[in-house]
Amino acid sequence: MTHTAPKFKKIVLILKEEGWEKNSSTFPSTIRIEHEDCGMMITGNYVVITEDHRSNIIDQPPSVMGKVYQLNNVDSYKLFND
Repeated sequence: MTHTAPKFKKIVLILKEEGWEKNSSTFPSTIRIEHEDCGMMITGNYVVITEDHRSNIIDQPPSVMGKVYQLNNVDSYKLFND
């Protein structure tokens, strides 16, 4: 995990579905995405979620997977601590 990113037990992101117009009379469609045991950083116009992945293979080192979301696509988020 990125060492500078605060770590959380769970992060729930609510993303606005593409194609929704801000001036529309209908409510936006949203997508709920959950990440567990991860870190989150907000930098510029992006939200970066990082997760550690450990392998069951002894000789294989752990890896870090990151997912980047544009901040203007994020409707809301909720952070869960331990």
